[in-house]
Amino acid sequence: MYPFIFFIFKVKLPRSLNWETQKQNFFDFSTLNQLSRMYGIIFVTIGSIVQAEYGTDLWFSLLEKVGYRNIVFCTHSVYPDDLVANLAKAAVTEIGNGLTLNDVLMYFGRCFIRAAGTFGYDKFIKRCGRFFCDFLSGIDSVHLHMKYTYPKMDNPFIYVLEEDENGVVIHYRTSRSGFPPFLFGILDQVAKDFYDLRISTPLLPEKPNENNEEGLKYRIRINFDNRNYMACKAMQNGAIALERKGNFLGNLKFNKQQKPLIELSNGILLQLFPFSLIFRSDLKIISVGYQLKQLFSRRKLIGHSLLEVATLRRPRLNLSWENLVTLQRVTCELEMMLVTQNNDENSLSKVSRTMSPRSKRAEPNYLLLRGEMRHVKDWQAIIYLCNPLIDNIDDLSELGLKLSDLSLHGHGREMVMTGQQHTSRLEDLYERAEEKANQLQVTHELLDEWKMQGDELLYSMIPQSIAESLRRGQKPIDTCEAFECVTISFVEMTNMDDLMTKSALEAVNFMNAVFSALDNVIDQHNVYKVETIGNVYMVVGGAPTKNETHIKDVCMVALGFCDAMDDLSMNNDTGVHIRIGVHSGPAVAGVLGRKMPRYCFFGDTVNTAARMQSTSLAGKIQISRVAYNLLQCFDGFICEPRGIVMVKGKGEMETHWLLRYQPLRKKSSLDDEESDFL
Repeated sequence: MYPFIFFIFKVKLPRSLNWETQKQNFFDFSTLNQLSRMYGIIFVTIGSIVQAEYGTDLWFSLLEKVGYRNIVFCTHSVYPDDLVANLAKAAVTEIGNGLTLNDVLMYFGRCFIRAAGTFGYDKFIKRCGRFFCDFLSGIDSVHLHMKYTYPKMDNPFIYVLEEDENGVVIHYRTSRSGFPPFLFGILDQVAKDFYDLRISTPLLPEKPNENNEEGLKYRIRINFDNRNYMACKAMQNGAIALERKGNFLGNLKFNKQQKPLIELSNGILLQLFPFSLIFRSDLKIISVGYQLKQLFSRRKLIGHSLLEVATLRRPRLNLSWENLVTLQRVTCELEMMLVTQNNDENSLSKVSRTMSPRSKRAEPNYLLLRGEMRHVKDWQAIIYLCNPLIDNIDDLSELGLKLSDLSLHGHGREMVMTGQQHTSRLEDLYERAEEKANQLQVTHELLDEWKMQGDELLYSMIPQSIAESLRRGQKPIDTCEAFECVTISFVEMTNMDDLMTKSALEAVNFMNAVFSALDNVIDQHNVYKVETIGNVYMVVGGAPTKNETHIKDVCMVALGFCDAMDDLSMNNDTGVHIRIGVHSGPAVAGVLGRKMPRYCFFGDTVNTAARMQSTSLAGKIQISRVAYNLLQCFDGFICEPRGIVMVKGKGEMETHWLLRYQPLRKKSSLDDEESDFL
């Protein structure tokens, strides 16, 4: 019995789909994959263990790689079903150490169980079975139990196919591909922590053994020491055989004082289970409980095929003898459609092939049975020992049953009475929970939106890579980095006094238009805007992200600034005149201080670039000799020497004017033909 695997799968149907649409899509697994989601408890448990063992930085890095930066997972919220696989792929590259995708998925499965104690499920696992094999056989029953907490859950289906002293072969059916390693990690940790066993598998299947409308089906061999379980099972079988032998001998040799033991007849058994039925390998019904006889009084069930009157509601498998024989210790649900009132007396209604809900509706009525299949070899038949699932008095009346028709040992009467008292309250609580969940979803969406706005504001002040480092707890001083070569440009408005003759509001609006135009040019190139101080604008290329084209990027930006100011001057009465200086060299950059942090640059390169701007002329772009030499690596830039310029603090410096960018025209085929003709 196992409360964890079910969390992996949850179907969240859109409100736009009515029930008829849902019925049509129920077995359409392509649609199911699109609607499926995972519960957040998976990521909460995985994240807690990963952060404890590898650190918070690694977990945040994994989330960032899969597009879930700054996310806070909620246990009952749902997330895309491929998120586990994407996290595992990111972990393969981030952790390294020769790990494969299967290794990481198994590790995630183990993390899931290791964190189980946080939610109190460890106590539940300890009581699931005396042996690990019992645990494997009861997983599906626990999934059924947890449906009350997670009503929209679409869980995988697992049961034991074969068992021996060296392990078992399990059947694993799911609508997801690639999850056998995750399942094996879960089982491995359960076996280790709660049964003191080490399990192994010869080979985890990469592809399913079958793939049809029921989902992906895997056969997985799990090896472990299963001798104690097999010995206990042999003792039970031996006790049954010994009892039969004793009954046989008692019939041969008994005296008047000692009466022979009488075997339980199928008639008495069907009285104890009034809703059960018995059928042979061809699925022909040979006997039914007396309550089923009354419900199907218009036409006897005996002699009909089970396929004609019932459908296997849980687990979702084809209703065949081979499948039912394997479901010896799995909770099974059959849905039977009763005879309609309008039908002829000799007709028997056909079963609906869709998963219809059991609710108040017009005839025909559906009877839902839950129990277990038992293969009785002596009878060469299967007996389905079951009880009806009835929620309240209304459902009981709808089926035409009385409380006295329900067996005492099945607790059906108590469930009906209790359900009658609590149904309305549960519906109210469920509606409130749905409303709160919707409100929480809206709140999360608003939170994500606010985070995005905050990030945009932060990244406008500090480079994104530096901001991420600070968010992960890195000290501002540790963000400082030395760059061998960057290109720095300063831009200054030279006619600031003319703008100040206007009113303060007009001047501010005009300055905003100027700097907004410069910002638009920045967005088109791989450069970083450092700051704006007064009427000076500072741009850097090659930092914080290093690249080899920083001189080209900055020069293209400088030329773009001139064009933008020319366009702005044409549309305004007041012209805008700027002068630009460019210089390249080493620099140090980082975030200093705690209040109003800024990403600043330091070094002689900054001072020299500022001097290039202050000694430039209006409408001109002055570049140093160092920047000019670097620019020669790129074709298309037209420059002319300015000569020697006296620079404060530097002395005489040779500089150049950057005039324009004229990309070389590629030689066309037409040019080749003209040259050949000439």
